[in-house]
Amino acid sequence: MSANSLLLWMSARREGSWQQFRVAVEELHLGDNDGEQDETEEDSTTDQYALPLYQALRLNLQRLGHAEFFAGARGSDWRVTPPSLAVTQHARGWLGILAGARSDKLLRRLHEAPVTEELETLPFPSCPDQIRIVARDAHSLAALAERVGLVLQHDAPAAILTTLPPIDDSAVRRQTPLPFGTDWRIEHFSTSDLGWKAATREEALSPSGGLFRFSLRHQRQVLLCSKGNAFQVPGQVGKYLVLRRCRRRVLRYDAINRRLTVPSSCRPPFLVERALILCSGSPPSYEAGVAQTGILHYAEIPQAIAGLASALLRQELR
Repeated sequence: MSANSLLLWMSARREGSWQQFRVAVEELHLGDNDGEQDETEEDSTTDQYALPLYQALRLNLQRLGHAEFFAGARGSDWRVTPPSLAVTQHARGWLGILAGARSDKLLRRLHEAPVTEELETLPFPSCPDQIRIVARDAHSLAALAERVGLVLQHDAPAAILTTLPPIDDSAVRRQTPLPFGTDWRIEHFSTSDLGWKAATREEALSPSGGLFRFSLRHQRQVLLCSKGNAFQVPGQVGKYLVLRRCRRRVLRYDAINRRLTVPSSCRPPFLVERALILCSGSPPSYEAGVAQTGILHYAEIPQAIAGLASALLRQELR
């Protein structure tokens, strides 16, 4: 069965625990569930296909705006978002992306609605089908959302990005003690190789510091270390902070083809990536690289959105 079945199940449940989510993946026979990964970890250094399927599904549901997990789920381990139509201007006119909870009844209303808009259903690996509506003007999409019963999110990519703090905002990090004990596996993020390398606690305490990952069984902490102090940060945020420190630029924008490119180990934080995906309705395409990390390509990105994303990540576009 496909990831569509999982989203239908989540829509009926509305919220639940991480264990219930994993059991649902198994019972719906969505694939092999072997392997362990920390449940709160958003910091994947490889492409999504190297992850256990339940983790790839969770990350894709969150990136595509269908559900929130853990910190964003308001007291539950996961919570499905309301059925919504995220609208943005597109090269072909105006684009509406169906996001959040969906039911058979809602999908029937959508397909039976008397509209002249172009409706597309796009399948992607480890994702629910992306349902896109292309229209000549935004008013048509607003009328469709009202008829079908969808929350309208106008100019969704810009609306998301303009509400986010930049990566160096103090609210994004929290001071915390450095983990103590010899059982922790410690790794340091290399800004030259864009990958994790074995490290020691003494390196984390050194004046130069950097971004460190501490792992013990199913626990994982990503810490930004500086002059003996440690700050807990989301993994992808921490990477861009240390990239900024060494003035390394990793974002590339092709204005002619409206394409934003990043190394796969430096994919943007969830909400920034969600805004980028909503520009086209398609997850980024993955291109294997000759080095340790591959490349992610985000399609149909307007220059203004690329500029907002790069400003939040404290990157200069190349």
